[in-house]
Amino acid sequence: MDFDLLAPPPQGTLLDVGCGPGALLYRVRGRVRQTVGLDLSDEVLRQAKTAFQQRQTATDGALATFVLGDGTRLPFRNASFDSILCTETLEHVPDDAAVLSELARVLKPGGRLAVSVPDTLPEVIQRRLAPWSGSWPGGHLRIYGRRTILQRIERAGLRPYLTRWRHSLEAIYWILLFMIDGSPWLKTWADRKLNDWQQRLRRKPYSLFYHFFDDVGNRFLPKSVVIYARKPPGEDHAPA
Repeated sequence: MDFDLLAPPPQGTLLDVGCGPGALLYRVRGRVRQTVGLDLSDEVLRQAKTAFQQRQTATDGALATFVLGDGTRLPFRNASFDSILCTETLEHVPDDAAVLSELARVLKPGGRLAVSVPDTLPEVIQRRLAPWSGSWPGGHLRIYGRRTILQRIERAGLRPYLTRWRHSLEAIYWILLFMIDGSPWLKTWADRKLNDWQQRLRRKPYSLFYHFFDDVGNRFLPKSVVIYARKPPGEDHAPA
């Protein structure tokens, strides 16, 4: 997630739906006045809250609230948030249209939202390598076409303004895992390589080679598509 592209207002409020362990909420601290993380799992929320508090410093000023809830019935009033995140969540939800409608409802007019879902090609490759992966409990219920996810966001009354493709190295990692399924030694090797790649991408000064490799990969085999959208001014609720 690129928070410069989302551009949350410094004194605004930000909601992360399907926040998981809360990594994005920690990354956005200092950019907004208040953050809220929502998830279906009480255990995950406890872990997220503990991790956030442990990493928080006395001068951080970061405020975060964690809420147990369902994305199809968000426990917030209309137009409650300036910015919303929903990353790698919609593919797990039976009624993704209901979630998008709720996101539009609680987003303020003129507010911005960022949604990410797995991109089409790596998902198709995964299903070919491991057809049974589509029936995992809690797994991916659908594969989004690039135009499909844009259309569903637009139907919720939101206006996409930017699309980015990300995480080609993770796409390679997951494909490798399904190719070497059943080999604990090779899985350990793949885990170690992915961690090494991610560390090199985050390192400053960063590795030109790894960033070039990742940028080229994102043109051909991205793991995820990230769509940035805004709610038109004057709309205080999602359309029926």
